[in-house]
Amino acid sequence: MPTPDPKVRAMEKIVARDLHSIGLSVDEAIGRNATNQITRSALRDIRSAIDDLAIKLRDLGKSSDLLTKRESEILISLGSGKTAAAIGIDYSISEPTVKSHMASIYRKLNVSNKTSALAEARRLGLLSK
Repeated sequence: MPTPDPKVRAMEKIVARDLHSIGLSVDEAIGRNATNQITRSALRDIRSAIDDLAIKLRDLGKSSDLLTKRESEILISLGSGKTAAAIGIDYSISEPTVKSHMASIYRKLNVSNKTSALAEARRLGLLSK
């Protein structure tokens, strides 16, 4: 089995930590705080969904990187302060194509602007700095 890309491992680690903390809270609620069968059943369903999500995340990390090579290049260029027009010139692509890549980056990172995209990319280890 091939070793996942470091970026994918970083993303898995962050999400796994969050899932782990949520899962522990759910397990605690099931064991201590749930007072009726319906509540315990709902919490077990939540725990099962958390486990399923963790498995899907591992599978996603094995199958592909979060961003394409071009998207990563554009994200790095955005981080250095370049405009869409300047990035287009650097990569010999049109400005609308750069903006299309940017929209894809925002969607994949679940953000709505350049500043948020760069912050999320740093958090996920997608940028070298």
